[in-house]
Amino acid sequence: MLRKFMRSRQAVHQSANATPAPVATIEPLESRQLLSASLAVTNLDILPGVERMIFNRIQNPNPTKPNYVKDRGVLQLTNNGSTTLTLSGLTFSGPFKLVGTLPSSIPAHQSVKLTVQFTATKTPPYTYNQTSGFTKASSGVAWVGSMTFKTNDPAHATYKEELAGWFQYDSEKNEEPNLQTLVNLIANYKTNIASGRHVLLSEGDTTPTYYGEEVKSAYWKVANSSKPVGIRQLASFHTQGDTVPISWYDKPTKTLHSIMTTDGLAGQAFLPYKLGQKGTPAASSFSPGGATFGFKIQNEFSDDKLNRIRTGGGHHVRFYPLRDHNGNILANTFLMTMDYSQTSAGSVQNYDFQDNVYIITNITAAGN
Repeated sequence: MLRKFMRSRQAVHQSANATPAPVATIEPLESRQLLSASLAVTNLDILPGVERMIFNRIQNPNPTKPNYVKDRGVLQLTNNGSTTLTLSGLTFSGPFKLVGTLPSSIPAHQSVKLTVQFTATKTPPYTYNQTSGFTKASSGVAWVGSMTFKTNDPAHATYKEELAGWFQYDSEKNEEPNLQTLVNLIANYKTNIASGRHVLLSEGDTTPTYYGEEVKSAYWKVANSSKPVGIRQLASFHTQGDTVPISWYDKPTKTLHSIMTTDGLAGQAFLPYKLGQKGTPAASSFSPGGATFGFKIQNEFSDDKLNRIRTGGGHHVRFYPLRDHNGNILANTFLMTMDYSQTSAGSVQNYDFQDNVYIITNITAAGN
């Protein structure tokens, strides 16, 4: 780009008849742009974050209620730069692959979508019990790997996407991930679920037991009244085929207000979908106004006193602050986890607290 610069008045003597020196146009520093490619990455699953994609596979699905498994995810690559972005050198760590091929380039201001598939056919070497039971500890284990490629973006010469997948041989049968495995190992959230490793979050027969950073609050309020409360289901690991309705209720009247229902065929999966809407994430929002409210997940209330079955003092729903992969608390954002006191198959509470796991935004604790 041609530029005109002012000459020093002290260095140049002009006679009265001389042609005036041209006036320079000084380009503001903040308007200058580097001509380069610029990579922007979006995880279209949204959860657990841009830096990690999560998956699950079941080798032997339920024979009468076929399991939906979350074995694919889509990563969107956008070139926000002013020149063509080049891509090369794709490699994977772990049992993951790209469906299709990596494009060699992305023109300026355009995007491509990469579909990543979890392909495990067996568990990785067993190191410790990551399941929610004690009888099949080596039959459900997490794979943690990555996808890496090179670009000509000066800021991302090498890009690495974290990948994590849960593999189990059978639907249910104590081969599901436990809550710490699900939240900390696979999703890579740094929330302190419990001190040390716990297969179950056991409680007394008649009294609750609290773990880690658990928030002792049955009721909640909207943090920012100009925005709705958001909810997205992170995982469901319960009786295959059972649909899961979730509602909110105001504290004084206990009147229920439906939020959404999750499809029962996604009863053993990460990022399940809405009832009858495969491909539509189990996500919703609601606006309770100034009400103090609680949650009801199927037959379990967030208020212990409202639960008919009194195992653990009725404490069947837990809340935790959500910490990102760097350990930072996300403001007004919480994990809500629950455990059925009695399942549709007649089983009694087992204290795994990963039957349904949600992330809720824009709420603040209102006590009991």
